[in-house]
Amino acid sequence: MGTMPAHLQEPLFCYRANLERRERPDHPLRQINAILDLRFVLPAVNDCYGRSGHVSLDPRVIVKLMLLLFYYNIPSERELMEQLPVRLDFLWFLGFDLETDIPDHSVLSKARARWGGEIFKQLFERSVQQCIRAGLVDGRLLHVDSTIVEANASKNSVIQSSPELVAALRQAYQDQEQKLQSFQAVSAASPPSVGQSPILQAGPPSDAPAKPEPSAKQTTAVEPQSQQLSAQSALTVAGPADLTADHARQSSQRQAQSQSLAAGLPVDAPAASAAPEPSATVESVAPQKGPQEPSQKTERSVNQTHVSLTDPQAHLARCKNGATDLTFKEHRAVDDAHGVITAVEATCSTVADGTQLPVLVAQHQSRATASPASLTVAGDKHYGTAENFIYCADHNLRPHLGCASANVQERGQMPASRFVYDAKADHYVCPQGHFLRLHQQKPEEETKIYLIENAALCQACPLRAQCTSAKAGRSLKRHMQAEIIARGQAQANSPAGRYSRKRRKHVMEGSFADAANNHGSKRARWRGLARQQIQSWLICAVQNLRLLLKHGQRSPKRIAAIGGLLRMAARNRPNQGRHLARPWPICVNVIEL
Repeated sequence: MGTMPAHLQEPLFCYRANLERRERPDHPLRQINAILDLRFVLPAVNDCYGRSGHVSLDPRVIVKLMLLLFYYNIPSERELMEQLPVRLDFLWFLGFDLETDIPDHSVLSKARARWGGEIFKQLFERSVQQCIRAGLVDGRLLHVDSTIVEANASKNSVIQSSPELVAALRQAYQDQEQKLQSFQAVSAASPPSVGQSPILQAGPPSDAPAKPEPSAKQTTAVEPQSQQLSAQSALTVAGPADLTADHARQSSQRQAQSQSLAAGLPVDAPAASAAPEPSATVESVAPQKGPQEPSQKTERSVNQTHVSLTDPQAHLARCKNGATDLTFKEHRAVDDAHGVITAVEATCSTVADGTQLPVLVAQHQSRATASPASLTVAGDKHYGTAENFIYCADHNLRPHLGCASANVQERGQMPASRFVYDAKADHYVCPQGHFLRLHQQKPEEETKIYLIENAALCQACPLRAQCTSAKAGRSLKRHMQAEIIARGQAQANSPAGRYSRKRRKHVMEGSFADAANNHGSKRARWRGLARQQIQSWLICAVQNLRLLLKHGQRSPKRIAAIGGLLRMAARNRPNQGRHLARPWPICVNVIEL
């Protein structure tokens, strides 16, 4: 029986440490390394480095480190560097050996600041192209949806101020980022000479908002403190920036406001009033209303009067669990065939879902160049707006979008479908036979307003209780391109449209669930909208690579043959006009064969 000695002496030389032999053949990192093409990295970041000074880590290794960060959902970059010495598979994937020095965690943040987001966008686009070449993108049915991403900022960093100062702070933060990005572009176009140290940064530090510099348009600057917000911290304001004439004040009033805000008073309170505790300016996300609060506060959006000093680009939004938090929003477009993500866009959480449909479709069509001429787009009721139906009609898209509802029945009004429109006379006829004639046109909204010809008719109508409570009588709003919208809604309410939305539930929710459970997409790792976009690109690239490993073993010819059988079987079904992405019973039969 052999026993281990109490103390092992380290060998003087070791010639048998071969990581290639210790890595199993079916390891996921070995398969990813075989399909991962990073030849574009070095030419893409060549202009971001100087000709002298400290030699950096290989940019391809940095990209691999970021892929490991999200592939294995490692909580932080510090922990990733701590795991490297004890993970032989990580060392093999990076091309390291047992004696290679482990880089510092700051290498990743400096690389993101130096490179910007273009290289990560190219990484995601190349993963989409690989999936297209493998036959995993059908290009016939596209699902769109969005999810909320929790920002990397605490609600304790949210302060309340006037809408002008909040807008000035956000604008200063955005101007500073644009200025640094333009400086990076100029520096990249003209690399520093020998002996000159390059200074390249793509944004302010991740733990504090940047301090804006005065510009020609700004008479004064809003400069937030860089320290973390506490109960006694507040904005140090030199004066309002870019205010309108209605909000302009004299110089003495500006100085009094800045002194009162620094002392902990509300912005619109005089400095001579009784000063409350310093923590009175730091309110929670849902502050309790008191008698001293102005009445206009209930009419304003919460993001117009509240801002986070940690991440000013994060907005307050109500999540599905009912809690209000600082969040971003991630919009995705997923192909129906195998769930490949073809487009992704990160925005503020206050951006409506329907406004991003043209953006996602344009990204999908630019990457899936071999897609069919007729593309079907499936989305929930947040995408079924008049603008999206018109957009689909103009771009030869088949809209399977859930129709947006105004909830008129819940508000005690009769729906517009009960009224008959006469195109020749250009008026509506109510169920009681009265006419609603053209009252007003709004060209900026492309709508027409129709009003009852006589308000007394509505007063004596037996259906008034379930139709309207307005003194002027019932009115209807009609879009100037209502015929196009009606055709799109008819396609959306068809059996094929209902099937596409039913399939969208598990295709889109499955994509978001996989990203949340396996890659940590529900919380932002970094601060700022630009860094959140980088995170979205990396996570989507990792998910596409996993799909490529899962389905890439199939031959593209075999996938095309199966798709041809499915389309042939769909044409032989009774409803020939229905657009079925993949009829489930037929799929089962083909798979069994």
